[in-house]
Amino acid sequence: MPNNTTHIGLLQHGEVEAGGVFCGELETQLSTSGWKQLKQAFGSQKPAWDAVITSPKAQCTAFAQWYAAKHKLPLITDERLREIHLGVWEGCQPSQLMQTQPEQLAQWWVNPALAAPEGGEDFSVFRERVLQAWSDLCLEWRDQRVLVVTHAGVIRLVVAHVLHIPNERLLSLNVEYGTLTRLRVLHDRSGEWASLLTHGC
Repeated sequence: MPNNTTHIGLLQHGEVEAGGVFCGELETQLSTSGWKQLKQAFGSQKPAWDAVITSPKAQCTAFAQWYAAKHKLPLITDERLREIHLGVWEGCQPSQLMQTQPEQLAQWWVNPALAAPEGGEDFSVFRERVLQAWSDLCLEWRDQRVLVVTHAGVIRLVVAHVLHIPNERLLSLNVEYGTLTRLRVLHDRSGEWASLLTHGC
């Protein structure tokens, strides 16, 4: 008999070779340290998941493919789980932008929904695609446990949605490399009820 509960783990990819630059659309490989972070955290554990779903970016797919193959789990790539595209900021250090675009960067930190960088993805478009992916996850993987390998912005957006955190507080949610956020979705006749179990563990 189904238990009407879905468990979803949102895993932030490990440290990347590009370093501490803005990596929205930028594709970069996991660094040696990034691989070590993820394998130490997950490599030896008996899997608690029924499937792995990943962003299409290399920093996510590399570990997702390795983990799914190691534990013989289904692997699905979902384009909607990409990070937000940051336009001309891609590949730039925050310290660099503090010198060249201090006001716009400050506005973005205060509320990323109102200050997209030039050439970047509109926040409303980003939000719509991520939350549609989240809604589909809850529906399609009902009563199962799914590990989602994705990016900090995606994780922030889902957590903010579940906890009703406003956009201006979005960047106050810290998401470290290689950490897991776990959510539970209860299903009953009145609808779906999501709750945060752990964040950044």
